Amino acid sequence: MSSKAKAAPAMEAGVEAMESLVKQGAEVAEKGFEQAQAAVKQQMEEAQKHAAAMQKTLEEAIAFGRGNLEAFVKASTILTEGMQEMARASLAFGQAAFAEGLENAKALAGVKSIREALDLQASFAKTSTERFIAETTKLSEHSAKLAEKAMAPMIERVNLAMKTFGKPIAA
Repeated sequence: MSSKAKAAPAMEAGVEAMESLVKQGAEVAEKGFEQAQAAVKQQMEEAQKHAAAMQKTLEEAIAFGRGNLEAFVKASTILTEGMQEMARASLAFGQAAFAEGLENAKALAGVKSIREALDLQASFAKTSTERFIAETTKLSEHSAKLAEKAMAPMIERVNLAMKTFGKPIAA
């Protein structure tokens, strides 16, 4: 047998081994590529989940801040309107007291005796003091109610904050 004839089966075996090796290498490379592709896909899905959660948290924080601002504006409006109402009431009381003082001065100008003047002045002082005490009591009560009413929107937001942020953070 010639050396060529002897070499042919060895060549064929070498080619087959090479083809088998190339095929196995291609299979390993394909599996590796598929695994890498699956890992990248999984990481992208996780990143999208985290991004969506962050966006939701940011949107919730913005909405919560907006709610706080709205509560502050509402509380300020209630307080301003209440203070205006109290100022009008105080002004009306002052005007009425001034008018009563004028009436008393006119009455004092027409008295005929010191005793009559003292009685008139004592009556005026008593009436004025009683009205002043009644008016300040009324204003104090109104102030307390106004403070409670004005703080209600803020207290509501604090309660919501405690309810919202007082919970443990989910893992």
